[in-house]
Amino acid sequence: MNKNDSFYKVYSPKLDLSRMKDLFETRNNPEIQKALIKADQDYLHWEDLRHKSWIPKKFFPKLEAFWSIVRLNRYINSISTPILDEAGNLFNMNIKGYSEFLHIVDKEMAGNYMGISHFSENNKMEFVKRNLIEESIASSQLEGANTSRAVAKKMLLEGRIPVNTSEQMILNNHKAMTFIEQEAYKRELSLDLIFELHRILTQKTLSEDKQGAFRSTYDENGEKLKIIPWSDTVTYITPDIEFVKKELPRLIKFANDELNHETVFIHPLLKGIMLHFWIGLLHPFEDGNGRLARILFYWYMLKHEYWAFKYISLSEKIKKSPKQYAMAYIYSEQEQNDLTYFIHYNIEKIKLAKKEFQEYIQKKMDENKVIAQLHQKNHELNERQIQLLLSFSMKKETRINLHAYQASYNVEKGTAIHDLKILLEKEFLTKIKTGRNTFYYPTDKINNLFK
Repeated sequence: MNKNDSFYKVYSPKLDLSRMKDLFETRNNPEIQKALIKADQDYLHWEDLRHKSWIPKKFFPKLEAFWSIVRLNRYINSISTPILDEAGNLFNMNIKGYSEFLHIVDKEMAGNYMGISHFSENNKMEFVKRNLIEESIASSQLEGANTSRAVAKKMLLEGRIPVNTSEQMILNNHKAMTFIEQEAYKRELSLDLIFELHRILTQKTLSEDKQGAFRSTYDENGEKLKIIPWSDTVTYITPDIEFVKKELPRLIKFANDELNHETVFIHPLLKGIMLHFWIGLLHPFEDGNGRLARILFYWYMLKHEYWAFKYISLSEKIKKSPKQYAMAYIYSEQEQNDLTYFIHYNIEKIKLAKKEFQEYIQKKMDENKVIAQLHQKNHELNERQIQLLLSFSMKKETRINLHAYQASYNVEKGTAIHDLKILLEKEFLTKIKTGRNTFYYPTDKINNLFK
């Protein structure tokens, strides 16, 4: 490492193995059992656990004793995973507390998801397109894309050419997500597919010789590649590329469900999260590893027919707590290879994304009631046109062009031209030509339409 860099090392008291006897004795102590359950509800690390007031008083002031019991309890309830670190140690995970949520995932996030079956195909396509945009923007911003969501969304919808590297990252991510959603989810994972996805993600942001090509073990200064999620603080040093090349075939077998005979059954959601972590751990490319890891999560979920993940953006939720995301990696890597920290973080974000999408669905149902009422008033407008006007009235959009209308409502160019022409004739829209582009803006007449 450069002498100016510091390595972030989490502090954790040394495990006291003599506490194993105490752990078995706690089974007859309701207070300690309750505290152990609380410790695992949020899968707390020592850095957070030591501040909790509900730790049984018998452990004050020597809280390290309680931490040893927590860790031993987690260890005896854990299972091994196929994921290895460079030293040859397996990662383990404790999934005991996730059965109820995994049941909800099976019941509500596969097949017809949370009641959207009664929505029109146009609505469903709108949900998918919305998520592709949100996920592409957020995942790129997590990796340093310095562009606002509003500007990036407008670029994608209007089909504008990116003007800088940040916008190019977002466009690339959108292309890769679209590729997953439309085609790649049907394919088995292979090294060729990984390289193909990486080339899409890094087009025009990495030199061509580095697109879809393994990184070197050392950089131009003869140092291993370092992960620095915040200023001047190294949190991870990437493994030798030969280790990466040896492990990627195992990752691919795992992703294609060909390692099932070597381990206990692992729920598909957990496997998707594990792939996310595994790519980050191996870090096979010079850049784009985080975006690739999150995209492979989506690939795995869609391949296993968890269609709800077409509608929810995990990165959009991660972006709101990037330090916690980095710490989930760090705790898993530094705390005895306990992958549960990373699994727990992702599950909490999936719960949040699921809840917010359900709220969004309710809003869409309310909007559809408005659309139905307007149909009854016989404004001689179709559902797409009313949705656009409603979007303008709610200030969701400030303008639209032909490309954005086609993309938003999944219609051919001729249909889009006809829809917008009618709205112009009825004076709900006005148009202004800017360069080669024509933009349509709302008029005040829209305000009276929704009273």
